[in-house]
Amino acid sequence: MPYPLLIPPTEIISMKKLNFITWLFVATLAGCQQQPKEAITTPLHQMYSEAWKFYAGEGVDSLWQNPDYNDAAWQTVSDLQLLKDQYVALKNGFGWYRKTVQLNEKLQTAMHEQGGITLHLAKFAAAEEVYFNGQLIGKTGNFPPDYTGYNDGERSYFIPEEAIRPNSDNVIAIKFFDGWSAGGFLASGTTEPFSLSSASTPDKVELTIAVADSDYIFLSPGPVKVSVSIENKNAWAVEGVLTIKLTTDTHDSITTYKLPLTIKGKTTCSDNLKAFNSLTFAPGFYRYEVSFSRKDSTVVYKEISLLIGVDPEKINSPVDAQADFKEFWDNNLQELAKVKPHYKLTLQPEYSKLDYNIYVVEMRSFGNELIRGYYAQPKKEGKHPIIVEYMGYGSLPYPPNQTWDGFAYFILSIRGQALNLPYNHYEPNWITSGLDNKDYYYYRGAFMDVVRALDFVSSRPEIAADKIGVRGGSQGGALSFVAASLDKRVKAAAPNIPFLSDYRDYFKIAPWPRSDFDAYVQAHPEAKWDDIYTLLSYFDIKNLAQWITCPLIMGFGVQDNVCPPHINFAAYNQVKSEKHWVAGAEYGHSTGAAYYDEVMQFFKDKLK
Repeated sequence: MPYPLLIPPTEIISMKKLNFITWLFVATLAGCQQQPKEAITTPLHQMYSEAWKFYAGEGVDSLWQNPDYNDAAWQTVSDLQLLKDQYVALKNGFGWYRKTVQLNEKLQTAMHEQGGITLHLAKFAAAEEVYFNGQLIGKTGNFPPDYTGYNDGERSYFIPEEAIRPNSDNVIAIKFFDGWSAGGFLASGTTEPFSLSSASTPDKVELTIAVADSDYIFLSPGPVKVSVSIENKNAWAVEGVLTIKLTTDTHDSITTYKLPLTIKGKTTCSDNLKAFNSLTFAPGFYRYEVSFSRKDSTVVYKEISLLIGVDPEKINSPVDAQADFKEFWDNNLQELAKVKPHYKLTLQPEYSKLDYNIYVVEMRSFGNELIRGYYAQPKKEGKHPIIVEYMGYGSLPYPPNQTWDGFAYFILSIRGQALNLPYNHYEPNWITSGLDNKDYYYYRGAFMDVVRALDFVSSRPEIAADKIGVRGGSQGGALSFVAASLDKRVKAAAPNIPFLSDYRDYFKIAPWPRSDFDAYVQAHPEAKWDDIYTLLSYFDIKNLAQWITCPLIMGFGVQDNVCPPHINFAAYNQVKSEKHWVAGAEYGHSTGAAYYDEVMQFFKDKLK
């Protein structure tokens, strides 16, 4: 009969600022007894042409996923090229692919034997829903307004036999979103990225991790509780090894456990398979890497990685500002004040049909640089509060809100980016442009552009200059910190997933932008890392954040590997004014609709 298994800690780890004691309890593994092994065969693949039908748009309330929909008017595109290389654009970040396929006799036979087939998309971006004959068979991520972040990994989806028409046409429809680029298939070359194959055993094994705290952030004195569940959808038993690796977010190993398991067909080891139920962590973020692999083999059935946070407001990332830090920024503000802005507004009629007149604003900024932005001037009379929005790194320009919600809006394009991209004269990677001297570093001028945007909105007679809020995500989150730090005209700040923070730790956690700096150092042998970190300390928002005096709300994605939560809190923890944070448990480089709704209420409360 099944019996409880107790696996005591194999070691006690002592690390700087981390005392970790763990017991792994695996109790009453129902359904995990010895069963016959499956016959292991090489999957049979059927390849198809590169041609797909494509249409740009979200297709709300459409029938575009239905197999009987007539897509003859859609344009034909190739999955061997990026959409942008085919001069194809998305609409509001959305697009659809459709393709009609048939199964050959060998694949039909394999389908009957395995109970289904597997659809392979190779590398794809960034979030999608996949339909087969009108049935949703799988998805990656979520669409706006609940976008969970960018994902460009390889995709495979199991299609059950009952969804397949074996001797007829089958229609694949893919709805996808990518707010950063053209999205869709990321293959580029001669290797066909799309295929159907016979299902293999790993295709029908599901591995999930459940976290006891809904936002994945644990606060003292409560324990950290994480459990693992494995579902075997095969008719036969699977025999393998469950591996749980625990690391810091900087990839320092803490401990690894391995547990042999045999899971009967059509059963789940779930409620009674609980891992790491009693944990003691120092403040920080921690990564669980969980995999279930075939015994005595390199074949991985499934693997998952996720992060959790523990007492993030107690993370210690001390200020490392140089002695002349304040003098440096005071001098920059004085230099900016000498530059006459020469504001020029050009009406955009196509965006001005509702409750705002939308203008492109041109103005001179630090170093006499010409910068631009979109201004939404309310048609409603009176003085209005305004939200100044700062954009993400490399984001394409977009107009402001056009339906009245109580606020005026200004969306700034900092130098060289967005509306200013056609006139960019900086190095291709802005973050390493001028890295040899802080006086010529890209973000010196860019941070002053942030302040010039506040000069503009304060000059407008229809704007209540004592009711200015700032917001932005990623680079825009960092620039929101900058605005609130350098200018007391900001009365409320709402940064999310902020960039440009705690560089020494940042470069240990995330692959980018460290990769851009590595390339710079390789191209400039005279560059020294200590000198680079010294320069970056002048442009580190954790060093600026100590000057913030207005209320602040910060959103972050716990799974973010672009601007990881550790660096978000490095800046947040230096803020001494009223503040609070909102966590997106499963979000990557995004925060979602709940945070947006809370931010809008925050602005309404603080900018009355």
